[in-house]
Amino acid sequence: MPGRLANHLCRLLVISLAMLSLCFMGLIATAQTPTPSPSPTTPRRPLPKPASGARGFEKFAGRDASDRLIAAGATRQTVNPRHPVAPLEGRAYEARPFFAWEIAPGSKSYNFAIYEGDVDQNKSARLVYQTDVTATELLYPNIAPRLRPGVLYSWKVSTRTSGGKEDGSAARFTILSGAEAAEVRQALATAGLSSPKTPADRLDQARVFENYGVWYDALRIASELAENPNDKDAQAFYEALLLKLDAEPDQ
Repeated sequence: MPGRLANHLCRLLVISLAMLSLCFMGLIATAQTPTPSPSPTTPRRPLPKPASGARGFEKFAGRDASDRLIAAGATRQTVNPRHPVAPLEGRAYEARPFFAWEIAPGSKSYNFAIYEGDVDQNKSARLVYQTDVTATELLYPNIAPRLRPGVLYSWKVSTRTSGGKEDGSAARFTILSGAEAAEVRQALATAGLSSPKTPADRLDQARVFENYGVWYDALRIASELAENPNDKDAQAFYEALLLKLDAEPDQ
């Protein structure tokens, strides 16, 4: 009996020593294995820009960025009721532009009207579409007459008053066509942004439009993304886009 117990204890001792040896070897191997260094942050890919530089953000005279009503925050004073939040003569890529204008205090609705040609220069310019809206923005609807690339259009909003109506300033724009449209299309394809899937990709797409001076599409995307209060990048881009409209033109 004592002999068998001694043999059993000897076997246990051998097994224990073997396990301790394996653990010690594992510790040595772990100590010798170099800790992988964190992978460097992938740099942001450069977005395409036209060789001639951005254009198309010429502002309205007398606008002041510090007093602009910004839809995302809606906290700033309004000094230009019904004025288009758009360049004096802007550009759009899609045939359904996004229009925005400054609020007219006390107004419950706005009449939006778009004309073929410059309605300021030609009071008899053909009315293409008009509608009443309660908001200070409008995405050109599918049911409206299709806008044609390369044609000059103008638009404005008006509000009803006790004496009739008051008109805001008119803004002009064109839908890109020909070589200009092809240039922007190629830029989006080169950046892999023809069909963006994520909010980050959509924001990059808006930046490409900004780079090419395509105000209406850049503003549409920025406005939609800035509705998310957690998307600080989109909100910052939206504000910067509006400030760029008010920047003094290059001399």
